[in-house]
Amino acid sequence: MEKTAIEFCLISDAKEEKTQVRRFFRIPVSDRDSVRVRIGQKEYGVSNISRGGIGIGPGSRPEFGSGEILADCELILAGDRISGLTGKIIHCSSADAGPFQYGIQWVDLQTGQARALDAILSRMKIRVLENNDRKLSKIQETER
Repeated sequence: MEKTAIEFCLISDAKEEKTQVRRFFRIPVSDRDSVRVRIGQKEYGVSNISRGGIGIGPGSRPEFGSGEILADCELILAGDRISGLTGKIIHCSSADAGPFQYGIQWVDLQTGQARALDAILSRMKIRVLENNDRKLSKIQETER
């Protein structure tokens, strides 16, 4: 072997702590009226949902600040409600001059809340995957 091997560099722990990493499968919500969240006295449509939290907006016009803690939230799904949730605004973003989208992370989930959320998300994942409209079989046929 005449070539020098690629060297491995250690990653700084300080840099790692500031990086957001997604750990949960996010389920898109195409009908925002089917999944809603009540925060305070207002309800907002949910754009995506996971075990770790939800995305709200665009179309919603909340005025939350990054890092804000949202107490006593209620997740409202067809036939199911999970109340007493605490959320934290982990990001606010906007497309070019578009409306803001917010990422809300659930914090301090109780065991019962986590179980209820897992059961609901499991059913939602199955529906989303069954209703996949990307026509993967046609794509696979053209690759052969």
